[in-house]
Amino acid sequence: MRFSCVAAAVDRNGCLFDRSYAKVFEMRHALIVCFAFAMCFGGVGCRRPETSPVVESGEPEVSIVAEQTPSDEHQQQMLAAKDALQMRLSGRLMEAMAQGPASAIRVCNQEAPQIASSVGEEHGVRIGRVGVRLRNPNNTPPPWAKGLTDSNVNVPTFVTLSDGHDAAWLPIKLQTQCLMCHGPTDQIAPVIKDQLARLYPNDRATGFAEGELRGWFWVELL
Repeated sequence: MRFSCVAAAVDRNGCLFDRSYAKVFEMRHALIVCFAFAMCFGGVGCRRPETSPVVESGEPEVSIVAEQTPSDEHQQQMLAAKDALQMRLSGRLMEAMAQGPASAIRVCNQEAPQIASSVGEEHGVRIGRVGVRLRNPNNTPPPWAKGLTDSNVNVPTFVTLSDGHDAAWLPIKLQTQCLMCHGPTDQIAPVIKDQLARLYPNDRATGFAEGELRGWFWVELL
């Protein structure tokens, strides 16, 4: 099977909390980007048991078609949707940071799915996030992406699906700042650790190293 891949970097993500007043601005900026793209996921990021999505009887499961790739126009449309989700989440999280990092975490937990749905409607796509190890159990990949997930594909990938739609699989690499949310647990600030424990009791999205593949955005054209 051949995929169309481009080597362009995907959006950065960061996560940082520091109690000192001198680092308030840095804390706000890093947390905003982290919670938008570190996948509270997902968004990017509750996980359901790791089972394959149920397929209606007689309805074939959607899969990737070999030797077919989306047009440049469709690739740009999917990238634009991903960028729009980034901007929308960042803006909402900036507002939430006025009440502190705990409020930002709640936005990711409660509002991010609705924001993704709204962006999808505006851009004519389905869009979501999924992690290598999940924080949000609802952020499972679509059926067609199972092979990409299992292979830990780490470059932007554009494919055509068996239902005739085009799709994109866009990786997210862990940045230095992300270590405070997704690194070793002894490096995560207590206030963030406590909030994550309340919202994501089965959180698996820690223990990552800088530069490691953290997860992906996925986009499907409708």
